[in-house]
Amino acid sequence: MYWKAEVPERRQYPRINTTMSIQYRGIRQASDSVMGAIARDISSGGIRVLVNEFVSVFTRLVVEVSVPSTPKAVRVISKVAWIQKRPHGEQYEVGMQFLDMAEEDRRNIAEFVERSIPKQ
Repeated sequence: MYWKAEVPERRQYPRINTTMSIQYRGIRQASDSVMGAIARDISSGGIRVLVNEFVSVFTRLVVEVSVPSTPKAVRVISKVAWIQKRPHGEQYEVGMQFLDMAEEDRRNIAEFVERSIPKQ
């Protein structure tokens, strides 16, 4: 998509394209009201996911990410930074900023991203 190249990069963490499953729910919702989604890219600071429902910007979510090579899902409190409807169908791309997570989970994500960046 050419329009992304026109916007200056503001990310402070390296980001990699990926496909991994996540689960999320509103921070005040019961734990049995979990929704599933697919991650499209991830960094130590956030994640872009493809969801089947509209989620308002600034909504706080509990997100569980199944990071490859980690024994358990990484649990993160995040905030919806942006949302964009896909041109076809009823799906949305959502950018989530990570707000709070255990140091071990932050390290697991950072190590996964570092291992996945192509070496030059």
